[in-house]
Amino acid sequence: MARQSKHLRFQVAHKAAQMMAEEGISDYAFAKRKAAKFFGLSDGDALPSNDEINDAIKEHQAIYFDEEHEARLKVLRLEALSLMKKLIAFNPHLTGGVFDGTAGRYPTLHIQLYADSMKEVEFFLLNHNITYETHDRKSRTKDPMQDKKITPVLTLEGSMGPIELFIYHIDDLKINKSKASIEETEALLKP
Repeated sequence: MARQSKHLRFQVAHKAAQMMAEEGISDYAFAKRKAAKFFGLSDGDALPSNDEINDAIKEHQAIYFDEEHEARLKVLRLEALSLMKKLIAFNPHLTGGVFDGTAGRYPTLHIQLYADSMKEVEFFLLNHNITYETHDRKSRTKDPMQDKKITPVLTLEGSMGPIELFIYHIDDLKINKSKASIEETEALLKP
């Protein structure tokens, strides 16, 4: 039974990866549920982790569109780097699929900014005639007794799709480890 469960997790991970890479789905939970439904599984069944799906995305991209993917990734990272240099005052960090190499055909660039307040970032964008829209992103906290954490997000229009700027307080800089500074993003662009 454990072997069958492991095989199902593998299949669900690869189906979710295919949907994320080809259809532009960026929400892991949604991709997992949709893939599980494809195989006739219920929400109670063991679903793959985000790391398992990331591994499957990389395999899928290597098989189906390796050269195209690498070219797109380079353009996205260059665009991110250019914007990050403009936003240097807010200690920008690249995250998400463009950072880890799993960005699909319809990518969203994710950049984390660190400021005392969102207003600082908004004033900067307004002063540089950069248009944006605002919304909040809710995320779970490790403590089930706490409310969901709300992160302000500013969305810009990029050359290949939306760019989301996640605004964190300056004290939160060390929390998320899966990110790249300007220098680390430059290193990602080196062959």
